[in-house]
Amino acid sequence: MPPGGMPPGPPSGQFGGPPPPPLPPLGLFKSKAGLRAALLNLSGVGAGYFYLRSWVFFGINLAVTLGLLVTAAVMGAADNLLTWAPALLTWVLVTVVHGLFAGRKHDRRLMARGEQPTAGSRPVVLAACLVVVMALSLIGVWQTGEWRLRVADTAHAEGDCDTAIDVYGQVEGGFQLSMSPSLMNRARAGGEACEILRRAQSDVANEAYDHALESYTDYFAHAGSRWEDTDGSIAEIHFDYAAQLAADADQTYTGTVTDEVREAFRQAQETYAFIAEDFSDTPSAAQVPDALVELYDVATGDYQSENWCSAFDQIGMFDDLSWDAAPDIAERIEEERPDAALNCGWAQVDSGDLDDADETVEYLEASYPDYETDDVEKLTKHIGAGRIEQKMDLQTIFGESSIEDMSPYETGGGDKVVIEFTNNSPEEMHFMYVGPDAVHGEEFTDPCEGCEVYSSPPTGNSCFDDGEVMRIELDPGEYRLMITSTESGFGKPLHGTKNLKAGETYKSCYYKMENS
Repeated sequence: MPPGGMPPGPPSGQFGGPPPPPLPPLGLFKSKAGLRAALLNLSGVGAGYFYLRSWVFFGINLAVTLGLLVTAAVMGAADNLLTWAPALLTWVLVTVVHGLFAGRKHDRRLMARGEQPTAGSRPVVLAACLVVVMALSLIGVWQTGEWRLRVADTAHAEGDCDTAIDVYGQVEGGFQLSMSPSLMNRARAGGEACEILRRAQSDVANEAYDHALESYTDYFAHAGSRWEDTDGSIAEIHFDYAAQLAADADQTYTGTVTDEVREAFRQAQETYAFIAEDFSDTPSAAQVPDALVELYDVATGDYQSENWCSAFDQIGMFDDLSWDAAPDIAERIEEERPDAALNCGWAQVDSGDLDDADETVEYLEASYPDYETDDVEKLTKHIGAGRIEQKMDLQTIFGESSIEDMSPYETGGGDKVVIEFTNNSPEEMHFMYVGPDAVHGEEFTDPCEGCEVYSSPPTGNSCFDDGEVMRIELDPGEYRLMITSTESGFGKPLHGTKNLKAGETYKSCYYKMENS
């Protein structure tokens, strides 16, 4: 007996029995259980492990698959298809390959016990059914999402954006596992468009028509728009907006046509014209002619009130605009604009705004050369008379000497009035007159080269001996007259009003006194 007390003999196992025999060899694709497990694992839910009664791997497979699906849904698999589709397919492929090895191991154990692996067709059929079920599940998710999207689009097309936006959100958030980027994009675009449409509807409800029109413009430009204007709603919004512009402009107007007032009235007119042209088949278009007449009457109210200059500016607000929808207004403008201008010119003469009156005449001559030419000529004449009177007023600021005591030198000499003045001064003499019907004029007489300034008034007729003589013939009537020097400075001119009678001749001389 050898040392240790153990008799010699064959080696024994750990517990005294013989060691287990090695598993018989078996090719990977020769294993029937391996092939069936691999096919069943194509389902993605670990059906191959369930078939092999490998509960640990079945649980791991099921947990990982569910985790991937939940994560994919949360992270937006449809928006990141190139990331999640390979990830899910890779996981299924791993379980398929592992199923081959696990199934082969299962068959080798059976063979080691002397049993033969079964080769029934039921697992293959089950595997095919599971794959079909999984495919149908994904397709079902996709088609359910498409159905819900159609529900949202229908509500959207009806203008019910509260419902549509809610359903769009459900599609975008709940159908990521459809693996359809198109579905997600359409749901997202529909939701964005409906938000714009809802904003436009809110703007209309709040009578913020300008914002509403901007929102509708943005909406129709959006790729996700579904609602269509079939009842003329957009035209009605334009109509209400134009009316609002006109009302605001009328309230803003305080007697002067400002840029703000002009722009508001013009925009209102252009909006009405736009409705008539682009929405001609809507009920709002039928109201445009009357609306344009009302707009013009409101905008040119000063014409009816005979506030001519402001009326002229009011009518001018509509320069270069089209009145095809209300041709009567175009005819009224052609009549009323020059009439307002002419009357404005007279008002400007009366108020002494002669520069403005000149501009008015220039406008009439350039824009309406055939309009009331006699009246325009008469207006021009009064402007000239007004300028002469302004010169007279300026000359008399520091005082004047009366010309009213001047008596006629002769009478009974025809149907005209003759005035002769000898310039017996070393300065140029300036004679001005304004008479009946705005007849007016001014004459300049050269200075007397040999004449001097008098220290005392000349005696007799000595002042007639030297100097240029100014002679002028006038029609009889009441005249405002002035004789002064172009260099008089602070001197006092001869000035006054005289009733000149036919046949009278006036002769006098003009001289300068020291300190005068």
